[in-house]
Amino acid sequence: MYIDFKKILFVLTLLSVGATIGVVGVKLFQRYQAPKQTVSVVGTGEIDAATDQANISIQIKNTSTTYEKAQEENKKDVDKLKLELTKLGIPESRITISSYSPPVIRRMSPEVDSTESRGAEMMPVYRPDTVIPTVTTNLTLTLDPIKNIEKVYDVVSKNTNAQISNSYYSLKNRKTWESKAKEEALKDARSQIESVAKINKLRVGKLLTLEDSNNPRPYPITMKANSEAPNTGGSPTNDQTISSAQEKNVYFNEQSVKITSSYTATYELY
Repeated sequence: MYIDFKKILFVLTLLSVGATIGVVGVKLFQRYQAPKQTVSVVGTGEIDAATDQANISIQIKNTSTTYEKAQEENKKDVDKLKLELTKLGIPESRITISSYSPPVIRRMSPEVDSTESRGAEMMPVYRPDTVIPTVTTNLTLTLDPIKNIEKVYDVVSKNTNAQISNSYYSLKNRKTWESKAKEEALKDARSQIESVAKINKLRVGKLLTLEDSNNPRPYPITMKANSEAPNTGGSPTNDQTISSAQEKNVYFNEQSVKITSSYTATYELY
């Protein structure tokens, strides 16, 4: 009797493969049918965006022997500064007078004149009002884009009667930076869930929920300034806060805004 061992071996191999596939299939089926685990992670993204717009407040103050003279000198300084700024390519429409202060009137404290009396009472007598011959004009300068801002600071600092009282920096294309911060937050969430799955020898399943934890918002902008003139061939070294803008010489340092985004993501793990 002839026995075909090749056929027997082939049949046994097929049966072995089939059994293996069956066992693996049952395990996979059970695995998918079992309750899935869910894990939530918080992904964050942060972008440093360079500011590209600025509103600068400039104060021009003149004091003289008379009001008329102070007013005349103030007008000359205002016109001169506006002319120098337009030479930098800044449209005159972006240089506006935000406020104008007439001469300050100070009423002095009452004094008692002993020559005037009504019975036993002493009558207070006021000295004449004192006019301080000081005139102040506040200008608001809008820079969009922010180019030439260093030259603007230089022009203002050279005018002995002018000073920068306040500066506010902002972003023109904020939406673009917010989108980038969101992308970083989502990448961070995915990276975290993959690490959790790897540690627990599991696989990442579906993204079940995605919640915007907080809308992207910038941190407050701090204006950096320097109250000392730079050395020859050097640059300012002492960074001050916004209050130092009251000094005569102010130098601009590039500003940036931190745009943050945060998402809570819930994934299946199996």
